[in-house]
Amino acid sequence: MSKENSNKEKGKNPPSGGSNVKKAIEIKKFNDLEGRFLLVRVGTDKDPATEPQIKDIEDKLIKLFKDNNVNCLTFVTHHAVDVVLL
Repeated sequence: MSKENSNKEKGKNPPSGGSNVKKAIEIKKFNDLEGRFLLVRVGTDKDPATEPQIKDIEDKLIKLFKDNNVNCLTFVTHHAVDVVLL
């Protein structure tokens, strides 16, 4: 019996290049950020973010966007910032 048939009998789907599908979904999510403004708030009232933690998140996002060629305006700050459009 083939692996595909045994998977069907057990109610499982056969492998379908899962990592390729996952990568395609991740790329689509990155494309959804193109040209947008992203506000990232780090920390909570009980555990406020430190400047080094904020900088670390900012650096990681910059690298992630640069590596994936995503043009997204990103602002990383502590949790207590609110952005209001007037």
